[in-house]
Amino acid sequence: MPDFAYDVFLSHNKAQKEWTRDLARRLRDAGFRVWFDDWCLRGGENWIVGLRRGVTESRHVVFVVSPEAIEAVWPRFEVYLTIFQDPAAEDRKLIPIVHTPCDLPDEIAIRQCIDFSQTYGNPLPYEFRLQQLMADLEPSRERPTHFDLWVQQYGSEEWDGVPPVRPLPRGSVMPLRSNPHFVGREDELQELERHLRAGSTAAIGQVAAATGLGGIGKTELAVEYAHRYGRRYAGGVFWLDMDDPEAIASQVARCGGPEGMDLPAFDALSLEEQLARVKTEWERTTPRLLIFDNVDDSNLVDEWCPVSGGYRVLITSRRTDWPSGLGIEEVRLATLPRDKAIELLCKGHPELLGDEEGIETADAICDTLGDLPLAVALAGAYLESYKHDVTLTQYLEQLRAQPVLDNPALVNFVQDPSPTDHVQSVAATFETSYGRVNPDDETDLLAMKLFHLASHFAPVSIRRDLLFASAGLDPEVDEQRRLAADAVERLTGLGLIEEEARGRLLLHRLLGEFARHHPAPGQSDAHAWVAVAETVQRFASHENRSGLPGSVTRELAHLVFLTREAGKRHLPGTSLLLSTLGYHLRLVGSLRPARTCFQSALTIAEVEYGKDDPKVAIHANNLGTVLLDLGEPEGARELFERALAIAEVAYGKDHPKVANFVNNLGQALENLRELEGARQCSERALGIYERVYGKDHLEVATAVNNLGGVRRELGDLGGAWQCFDRALRITEAALGRDHPDVATILNNLGTVLQEQGDKEEAWKCFERALAICRSVYGEEHWKTQGALNNLESLDQE
Repeated sequence: MPDFAYDVFLSHNKAQKEWTRDLARRLRDAGFRVWFDDWCLRGGENWIVGLRRGVTESRHVVFVVSPEAIEAVWPRFEVYLTIFQDPAAEDRKLIPIVHTPCDLPDEIAIRQCIDFSQTYGNPLPYEFRLQQLMADLEPSRERPTHFDLWVQQYGSEEWDGVPPVRPLPRGSVMPLRSNPHFVGREDELQELERHLRAGSTAAIGQVAAATGLGGIGKTELAVEYAHRYGRRYAGGVFWLDMDDPEAIASQVARCGGPEGMDLPAFDALSLEEQLARVKTEWERTTPRLLIFDNVDDSNLVDEWCPVSGGYRVLITSRRTDWPSGLGIEEVRLATLPRDKAIELLCKGHPELLGDEEGIETADAICDTLGDLPLAVALAGAYLESYKHDVTLTQYLEQLRAQPVLDNPALVNFVQDPSPTDHVQSVAATFETSYGRVNPDDETDLLAMKLFHLASHFAPVSIRRDLLFASAGLDPEVDEQRRLAADAVERLTGLGLIEEEARGRLLLHRLLGEFARHHPAPGQSDAHAWVAVAETVQRFASHENRSGLPGSVTRELAHLVFLTREAGKRHLPGTSLLLSTLGYHLRLVGSLRPARTCFQSALTIAEVEYGKDDPKVAIHANNLGTVLLDLGEPEGARELFERALAIAEVAYGKDHPKVANFVNNLGQALENLRELEGARQCSERALGIYERVYGKDHLEVATAVNNLGGVRRELGDLGGAWQCFDRALRITEAALGRDHPDVATILNNLGTVLQEQGDKEEAWKCFERALAICRSVYGEEHWKTQGALNNLESLDQE
């Protein structure tokens, strides 16, 4: 079966945009990978190509049926593309859902539709249809077929939003109270409810886990679930703190005594008999909710979870790597949405949000705190206590004036007991997890090193191979790769780092601050900065040389962050980072920012190495290339001549590095209309490359292409065509037919063909060049626009 990037593509007309957006959110929250245009079309992308890609990369296409969609061009385009890929509906690629009834074309009408048209303003029928759609998208889900039976099983209350706090059933053991300031987790509560209510309540238990890093609100979520949904469990709600395995038995026994179910003659039984009696009660068909708080060891779940009956188990844990055999449905908690974080920050003093400036300042505070619920709640309590003395602006200045984790509000400021009985300190919460790492264990020691190194990347997701490389690990060595994977698993199991899709790793910004101050034995902060900066620079430099910007674009946040930090900290290799960033910016068409990077790199390199060092020649050459792109050939010429003079002294006149600078100098001279000098430079560079590399090397293609440009300017169209044709054959053989360097040569070749009067062949060259540029750079890049201009000029002849 094909591996699709998305589970579902949502095809719709703009008239149903908001309705479809809500559907997209519901499907995404249920775990589906959703292609929705507002989320998946990238800025500057050719949206026709994007739509085609989205349909092809999605397992199913859901077509939102309405008169507007039937009449519109692009929804029909998406539908017909889908039908073309699955004409006989063998894979059910196209799933029509009716938003507004209308006459359907035959090719759609022959497919079974899901009718949402009678669900507006009535959440229960909508949920019924949504469950049908989800089951059709993922056949492992139970598909409801009879609405009345489904309503009897689930009850309408489930779909009326989060219920209020109500008394728990008699016999419950719940030591923690509801939090009156609970906010921002309504969706997670409902997701827990969906998982825990799934299946037959009379036969098979269901287990759900709320997971995430310390301070994210796992225990509080479980407490709120118990107080809001607990009345649905007629047999009671039972809270067990699993942090100390030796104390679990006494807690279980308590559930059967007078404080709990008050089982007959229970006190007369031995502890073993009491445990057996409680387990027997839990295995009856009466619905009961067991909450296992703070579980790290999966064996504890296996040991204390009933084997049958109407029980449900809710787990809270930092770990996210649960064995599949336990059948745990995970609800991974993220940080609070920004609007909810602001609401929590100002819960006790909403007057602080009385103007736009107040909202902006609250937004900045929540951003600094990374929207971590514990941090935001502590800051809110601090602001409430000092609301007559400390403004939002003053508190933001306090946060920025010192390490965030040292801020008084975040270090056990709250004197009242916590609703969850947890320590009210962000750093102490992190320390609880970190304290479980044993530096005497090989895996744990590496986990500590990786944790510290991760804090020196930008506060966004990290490629795991880059993190491993910064630790000096070689992924090609099996033993090192396994050790690194085990170390990451250790960190995720403790909630110290989050593993995202495709193995990327995410360190919360407050955890990053904590990690930066906790190096492993033998590590130092200065060494970590250098190791991470060198790793990212080597990666970006290697990818830059490919001529394809995509890989570096995905890691650009790290390259920019480390370049900035290297400059502030005066790290060795700062000029190299600046140059690498400038190279990428030039590649993607951001020429003026690239110029700034190259100029800064040259200035720093002159101080680091001296003005006549060969490294300075490279930086001077880089700055010259972007000046040439910006239409400043005279400045470029001066820089190329300087680089050439340094290189000839350092390497001799026939070295390939000298040829690089000679080649670029020839381009500057061509732009200055000094064509004879340009020809001599191109021929000299070509001669050096052929002697050193042979006649079919990529560097030879570069020189031949430049020589072709000079010959064209000299009026030798036949000679120019021969050069471009040779350069094209070498480049296609080395890089493939769809590389952007191929597009450059195709544009040159097309120009010569146009001037020779061969419009048909010129059109083929320009059209192919345009397709490559659009695919690699997008529509707005200057190279794409140049290829498009070539086509338009040919069309106007």
